[in-house]
Amino acid sequence: MISKYDAPRLIKNEIPQIADGLYRNTVTNDIYKSVQCLSECTKNAVLAHDYNLSKKCFKLAERLYNNGDVIIKSVIENCFIYSFSSFMPTDKIERMIVKSIIPGPFYNIYLKQVMQSGS
Repeated sequence: MISKYDAPRLIKNEIPQIADGLYRNTVTNDIYKSVQCLSECTKNAVLAHDYNLSKKCFKLAERLYNNGDVIIKSVIENCFIYSFSSFMPTDKIERMIVKSIIPGPFYNIYLKQVMQSGS
């Protein structure tokens, strides 16, 4: 099981763009800030149509969610998945492409969040 203490290091190690670039100073030992950074990296990759990086980010988030403790699961749902609205394309074809790289369970959680918020 991945703990909230292991996850920030895992995020840094798995996503080189976070470890080496723009987000280096924002990934800390704080699981919330680290997942928020992963969310921002994912958003930027989707908006830049960098689907290889997007897939890698989604797979890492899914791994954290499936193998993480209760805190990690909550942070992934409330931070990472919640952020989907900020990058979900309005164009039907682009939306289908993005939807195809989002793990199925994540998309279902996202839809529940959107329905509950009334958006």
